[in-house]
Amino acid sequence: MEDQKDTQPQSLIDQIKEYIELQIKIAKYKAIDGSSEAFATLVVAVILSVVGVLILIFASIALGFYLSEVLHTNWGGFGCVAVLYLIVALILYLSRQSMKNAIADSVINKIFNK
Repeated sequence: MEDQKDTQPQSLIDQIKEYIELQIKIAKYKAIDGSSEAFATLVVAVILSVVGVLILIFASIALGFYLSEVLHTNWGGFGCVAVLYLIVALILYLSRQSMKNAIADSVINKIFNK
């Protein structure tokens, strides 16, 4: 009879230890899942950004040459493209805070899988 009483508390302690170990493993797997999702999103964003920059560069060169033909001067065509980029840069500069907030919200949502 005493053997049964001695094994029950030990069994309960073992179950509690096993439960805690399982909870730790689950937390680790959730962290790995969230970080791998965020990393994959980052890699895709970098690849798309590089492709987008290449498209933008070649489109800018093409637009510069086209405007040079239209305006009959090289500096005028490429100057117009430069002014266009200056306007885009000013718009981005003025909206930088809202872009920061949107990016931060997106990253947080990806990490926590919302």
